[in-house]
Amino acid sequence: MLNIALCDDMPVLRGILEMLIHEYETENKIKFNIYQFDSGEELLETFEEDKSFFDIFFLDYYMKKLTGLETALHIRRFDKNSSIVFVTSAFKRNELFVVNPLRILGKSPKKEEVFEILDGVLSVHSKSV
Repeated sequence: MLNIALCDDMPVLRGILEMLIHEYETENKIKFNIYQFDSGEELLETFEEDKSFFDIFFLDYYMKKLTGLETALHIRRFDKNSSIVFVTSAFKRNELFVVNPLRILGKSPKKEEVFEILDGVLSVHSKSV
């Protein structure tokens, strides 16, 4: 079972992602553990407890103190294998590649994009188990 972190300071946007993930669960008869965070700081507190817990991170770029990029840089120091997906309206997309993200999505992710990401992560995860 994959552990998914949704990190965005806007609850409605976390809700949209969670809804799409639940739709994927229903269509594929699978279950994920989904955790929501409203800041990079909050996410990193949980990350510090178990650095290999999360399989995929959906991160916004613009948040309270830490940006999504700063959060991802911290994650990458300890975890090179998890998948990072930025969901952002940020124009500075090129600088995000420093953390080797799986994808960079616009602020209104499409169902097909999220499903494709989950298919890919599940495929890689099932091969490593």
